[in-house]
Amino acid sequence: MKPVGLTAYKITFNSFSIAFVSFGLLLGTALLAAETTMDLGLYRTIYTIWATVVLVTPALCAFILPGNSAAKQNTWILFWTFSFLCYLVHMAYALLVVYQASFEEFLKGQGVFPAIVNVIFTIWWAVDVFLAWFYARESRWVTAQRVAAHIFIGLTFFASAVILKHGFINVLGVLMTICVLICLMMRLDAARKQIHP
Repeated sequence: MKPVGLTAYKITFNSFSIAFVSFGLLLGTALLAAETTMDLGLYRTIYTIWATVVLVTPALCAFILPGNSAAKQNTWILFWTFSFLCYLVHMAYALLVVYQASFEEFLKGQGVFPAIVNVIFTIWWAVDVFLAWFYARESRWVTAQRVAAHIFIGLTFFASAVILKHGFINVLGVLMTICVLICLMMRLDAARKQIHP
C-alpha cells in the first residue's frame, strides 16, 4: 500500500459514515455496557479493548488486501484512525482507573516486558496514524515502518486477544485472525497471478 497524505485521500461521506457510526456504536456500547457491572472502570477497560479489536479488523484487512483503490484506502485510514481513538479510551481507563495513574501499579499489573510492549505499541500506532494523515510524500521509510507497524500491532492484538486473555475476547481475536488470514491469502494469490498469469 502506498503511503499517502491528507490531500491524497478522497474520503466520501459514505465511507466516513460507515467508519464513524461503527466507532460511535461500538464505543458507546462498550461504555454503556459497563454500567451493568459493579466495577465500572475495569469493565470499561475490558469492553473498550473488545471494541478496538472489532474496529482494527477492517483496517488490518484493508491494509493487507491487494490493490490501491480509493475505497480500500478510505477503509484503511478511517478504521485505522477510529480503532486507535477507541484504543486511547481503553488506555485512559486502564491507566487512570485500573492502575490508578501509578507507574508502579502499571508495572506491577502488566509486568515489565508487557508494559514495554504496550508503550511501544501505543507510541508506534500514534506515529503511524499521524504520518498517514499529515506526511504526504511517498518514501521507503514510511512504507517500511507502516508495514512493520501493521505486523507488530496485528501480532500484538493476536497474542493478547487469542493467547493471553480469556473469555469473549478470544472469539473476537479468532474472528480477527481468520479475516486477516483470508485477506493475506487473497494478497498472495493476486501476487502469484501477477508472476504467473
